[in-house]
Amino acid sequence: MFNIEKFYSDAHDGETVDLEALCEYVKSFEHIFIWGAGNLGTAIGAKLIKMQVPVTAYWDIRTKDIKTLHGISVIEPFSGNFPNETTLIIFCITNVFIVSTLRKQLADSGYKYCLIGESLYEALICPLDKNTALDIRLCRDLPICNVCTCKRLDKLIQKHNAVRNIDQNDETLHFPNITFVINQKCTLSCKYCYSYLNNYPVEKRVNFPVERVKKDIDRFFDAVDSVTLVPVIGGEPFLHPDIGPIVKKFLEKSNLGILNVTTNGICDINPECLENFRDDRARIFFSNYLDCLSEKQKDIFQNNIDFVKSQGVCAVVYNTTPQWTVPVTLSNKGHSIDTIAGMKRNCMANPTNGKYVKNGRFYPCTIIDSVHSLDVAHYSTDFVDIDETGSAMELRNEIRRVMDLPYYQTCRHCGDRGKLTEKAGVQGHIDYITAL
Repeated sequence: MFNIEKFYSDAHDGETVDLEALCEYVKSFEHIFIWGAGNLGTAIGAKLIKMQVPVTAYWDIRTKDIKTLHGISVIEPFSGNFPNETTLIIFCITNVFIVSTLRKQLADSGYKYCLIGESLYEALICPLDKNTALDIRLCRDLPICNVCTCKRLDKLIQKHNAVRNIDQNDETLHFPNITFVINQKCTLSCKYCYSYLNNYPVEKRVNFPVERVKKDIDRFFDAVDSVTLVPVIGGEPFLHPDIGPIVKKFLEKSNLGILNVTTNGICDINPECLENFRDDRARIFFSNYLDCLSEKQKDIFQNNIDFVKSQGVCAVVYNTTPQWTVPVTLSNKGHSIDTIAGMKRNCMANPTNGKYVKNGRFYPCTIIDSVHSLDVAHYSTDFVDIDETGSAMELRNEIRRVMDLPYYQTCRHCGDRGKLTEKAGVQGHIDYITAL
């Protein structure tokens, strides 16, 4: 019998997987659907075809634009009448904002059999394994899998930094990812912005001082053993006049895996700042909102991609982003302690759940950041004030303390997420501070 948990474990660890058993398991289903006709789904489909696995169809909401892929029909998710008991879904969507919602849809629809596409990629395609030297470029340059959630890369980064413990008697403190926010200014006004930029008053739409950002980088990386991925976001990072020196400061840190500067591409990119991006660990990630951009904005977007590449800097563009989840309204919903304790357990069970360093503070999640940064409420126990810690070990212990809390007071402001948007980057405004 195929042991799916062992398969996942071997894939994550870079071990050789039992391909014969995998093939036999997949082929035992009457119907096989690949959910997601993007970069990952395309790569997985091509590999399965070579393995002579009969894929029934792709599931994707973009059926108007994608009719077939590899000669396989593309249909709407959940369309048709296929028995759940004899159907396998290969889940190839990597957008972290909608993954949990879509997997819940699968479960609610009675589909019991699902293979995670990212794990299939690790097992069948990934060029890295436990025996290869860690060449970060092999991950950095690929738009197929998602470095935010890749468990194989995460394990390799931890192994690479294993000797760096601050205190040999202390447990390792490693982050799969930690987001650094460097400003609260943007060139777009996305209706469903998960950073709630449209709710910030004019006086708070600022670039954080470069010395503050550099200090946060130094303090944080001195306090932890390793970080696999650092997304640098805003707002729009390229609106920060010191983006170049900030990138340079990050790349001084040997315990950093990949630096991912995220841009919407609708901005001016100064060629001087790109000098600091010419590093094997650095890349510029272009968020793809083409469905919601004007023709002029689309030209700016493509010109920026071409320019960045012409300067010898890694530019990664994922698929168009058809959906997000509607962000949480930030009003206090009055949840009980038992409720918020359960919410925190479920939320933090995912190690890639967003954790933030922003303007002198460590926030264990984006909701805590937004509730405090927008002055909706102030719960001082829910975050770490970096300047109130002296040594690296004190900061390390404070980070652990906050992450290990049984619940956050801010959790009372959470809980209404899950509804999918009509489009990801649609422009507009919603008041998320008060309940809708």
